[in-house]
Amino acid sequence: MSTRRARFILFCKTLLTKLVSSLQRFPETLLFCCATAIVLIMLNHRYADAAGEPGEFLIRLALVLALGIPLTLCLRVFRERTPLKAPLIVLLYAAAAGGLVLYHFFLLKDFEMISLSRYTAVSLALYLAFTFIPYFYRKENYELYMIGLFISLAITYLFAGVLYGGLAAILGTINYLFSANIPVDIYSDIWFIVGGIFAPAFFLAEIPASGTELEPESYPRLINILLSYIVIPLLLIYCAILYLYFIRIVVLQQWPELMVSHLVLWYALVSTLVLFCVYPLRQSNRWTKGFLSFYPKVILPLLGLMFVAMGIRINHYGITENRYFVLAAGLWVTGSMIYLTASRKPRHIYLPASLALVALLSVSGPWSAYAVSIRSQNRHFETIAAEYKLIEDGEIVKPAAPLPETVREEISSIITYFDRYHKLEQLHALPEGFTIEGMEPLFGFPLYEYTYPGREDLYFHHFLTAEEACCWDISGYDYFLQFSSTESRFQHGALEISYDPGKDELAIALQGQPLYNENVGAIAARLHEDAGESGKDLLSKEEMTFVRQSGPLELLYIFRTIGGWEEKATAEVHIDYLEFSLFIALEGALSP
Repeated sequence: MSTRRARFILFCKTLLTKLVSSLQRFPETLLFCCATAIVLIMLNHRYADAAGEPGEFLIRLALVLALGIPLTLCLRVFRERTPLKAPLIVLLYAAAAGGLVLYHFFLLKDFEMISLSRYTAVSLALYLAFTFIPYFYRKENYELYMIGLFISLAITYLFAGVLYGGLAAILGTINYLFSANIPVDIYSDIWFIVGGIFAPAFFLAEIPASGTELEPESYPRLINILLSYIVIPLLLIYCAILYLYFIRIVVLQQWPELMVSHLVLWYALVSTLVLFCVYPLRQSNRWTKGFLSFYPKVILPLLGLMFVAMGIRINHYGITENRYFVLAAGLWVTGSMIYLTASRKPRHIYLPASLALVALLSVSGPWSAYAVSIRSQNRHFETIAAEYKLIEDGEIVKPAAPLPETVREEISSIITYFDRYHKLEQLHALPEGFTIEGMEPLFGFPLYEYTYPGREDLYFHHFLTAEEACCWDISGYDYFLQFSSTESRFQHGALEISYDPGKDELAIALQGQPLYNENVGAIAARLHEDAGESGKDLLSKEEMTFVRQSGPLELLYIFRTIGGWEEKATAEVHIDYLEFSLFIALEGALSP
């Protein structure tokens, strides 16, 4: 017993030592971790900002605070590598804080595609910079440093997951056995604390101190076996399959399918990562050394196949942000393979450094994905308009004869693209003040609804804006509940309310006796049909509201999100995702 107690005390001391070490070395980073977790907890409980828009301000604040985590990590490892005087340190951190504030107000105004993709790219660049700043002028063992970081991160969050699972199980058991009515939000709060504060603190304690020398002998044996004798053979088999497809294309003289570009790209990205990780094994493992010498050359023809498939798609439909990012990733991985092929002693630190640069360049400046895509789609539209004589004297005119269906779909696709991701006025050929409602009067045909490639089904996603989602009149209602994609059960006295998202069924019982049961998915499908336009994303509160009177119950449904698809052949509506609020009024003696 004394031995166990001693081990437990030693374990606690070790954890405390690591926590103190993290606080001493990365205090700014942990401050941002704590602030992010606190804001997420507030958001989880749906606090509203001063303007009355539920959560929108908090979401933006949480994202900016989370961006401060890699930013402060970069500053700290830079300071450890390059000692600075106090005034310069203050200036550096003031600039970082100012940059986050400016990012919040000018680059994260909404949650549309541009803002979120830019945020993702900037975050990726900062995290990559954090890894290569300590080793930028050092020539050896950067790969070991990265592998150590990855293993520490994986182990830390494995422990965090186990800890969270245990705490959640304890709360769930208490809730079930003692009817404690523990709010569902508490489970998310626990994860924000465990995964957002304690896990980062212990991970940061495992980061090697500045100047620590790593030796090839420290390469983890398990990772060595996994990569050398499992992952590498699988990559070679996959490579052989792609080469067989390449030969088939040459023999049959058929253009490659669009999906090939994605298959080759992800394969090449994984291959680059594997080449990076196994490089320290080149001296101790002849099999790995041979793989490193020939594999980058073998993969280059497959990358050429990828660019052919991507070029066909871009030639037909122009560049969009998604195609731009795929093309940028393809160019980066091709450049990486050429560098690994041409260099006798490659410095792998250039790979993450160049990737960070590509990420930043792809979301900023006139060469960004957004600027290039807008120019490309404008040219594509002008080409179609010129071919079918849709423009006279600089203005769009109705076609003299009905356009082919594929052309109408293509024009609709371009207009939908600008309407969803940019602004309609950025499609220069459109007249000033053009709206989607003016599609048929201007072009002679209505807007074609969006379909996924290879399918005829129509997909839709309706939602309320932040302004529409707030300020409800709840007078006369006794209960207010919110439901999403997770199974929910609420109990208040003798009244029990449950929602099964798998079946989209809402049930209300009183003293164990069923009082009300309805398929909420059917209600959502009816609202979608009443809206009358699958491509219409934003719906008004009236269009997303449904009232049901059932005996002593009056129920008011207000849907925040409705997602699903409609079969084009049968017009049958399928609901995949729902978020809704429910107000319940009880009549007479049932009132609380």
